[in-house]
Amino acid sequence: MTAFDIRISHNGEPTILSIIPKDDYFIITHHGQIIGATRREGLDWILMERTEIEEWQLAAYEQHAIGNSKHLVLGAAEINLIAGEIENHLK
Repeated sequence: MTAFDIRISHNGEPTILSIIPKDDYFIITHHGQIIGATRREGLDWILMERTEIEEWQLAAYEQHAIGNSKHLVLGAAEINLIAGEIENHLK
């Protein structure tokens, strides 16, 4: 499966995220930086720990400041929106 973009509302503003499918989880990127990863556990989607994501550890060496982009924090609400968009894409 190839990467795809989704659109969610974050703090009332439309935000585009890129989703990179892996074997059993999905990496979430924003403006080219990894901001998290999610996977399905039963009927729920969870935000994975940084230590579970090999790509995040590799990306830490390549991170750089991005102009005026706002910091995006992933919480339960965002993960639910992202999971819904992933499920819609997979249909």
